[in-house]
Amino acid sequence: MKLKFHHMNLCTDSLPRLTKFYQTLFDLGTIKDEEHTVVSGHSPNRPYTGKVDFLSDGAIEFHWAERDLDTGFKMKQIVNPMAHGHFCFRTDDIKGFIRKCDQLGIRYSDYGTWAIPGWYQVFLQDPDGNVIEVHQPGVFGN
Repeated sequence: MKLKFHHMNLCTDSLPRLTKFYQTLFDLGTIKDEEHTVVSGHSPNRPYTGKVDFLSDGAIEFHWAERDLDTGFKMKQIVNPMAHGHFCFRTDDIKGFIRKCDQLGIRYSDYGTWAIPGWYQVFLQDPDGNVIEVHQPGVFGN
């Protein structure tokens, strides 16, 4: 199982302000492709209704998102990745990562493929409560 840092997510109450700040100060470019689409934003019973700006410095992605304090409740999950933000690792074996969490007794919220097309997402917290996402791309369905 490979794990590699993928992106940082910050949640905000003013998406245009946050995006403009980072684009202006750090010259971040915008990512606009088919993969970076918020699927839940297009479904009628969507658990997350906020907008997301996808940015990059050319190597690392930054996902700035509108804050939603209720995403965890709507998804019937303990961990809410859209309240304050999170950082993310990408894996090539999400089921293996889930097994490792189970073996180590680490609790997680299994969101499946709910937000980004084909990204199977699991969210957990470190011992200090920081939210971590681990996802595998190219997975369709739960």
